[in-house]
Amino acid sequence: MNTKIVDVKEYSSKEVGLLVQAILTVLMIIFAIISMLSAEFWPVFYAIVTMVMFTMAYNNIKFYKKRYMTSVYIIVGIFVLITTLLEYVF
Repeated sequence: MNTKIVDVKEYSSKEVGLLVQAILTVLMIIFAIISMLSAEFWPVFYAIVTMVMFTMAYNNIKFYKKRYMTSVYIIVGIFVLITTLLEYVF
């Protein structure tokens, strides 16, 4: 009887973080173009920019191991989030 041992890959969230960052970057480019044509999509664009910043901060810690840029991405993400909320919600 021949049996073959198969290696099982472990789940890694590194690839998921990079995939989310790539998808959000493409969405950011698409909504930047749409927002230039119609002003009602600017809040969606800013929300995507905020998500990209937080995803980049996460990927810097988990994948790139560059902790000094993580705080910059978090600060920019919080700044964009607060200015968007102040401009479009309140």
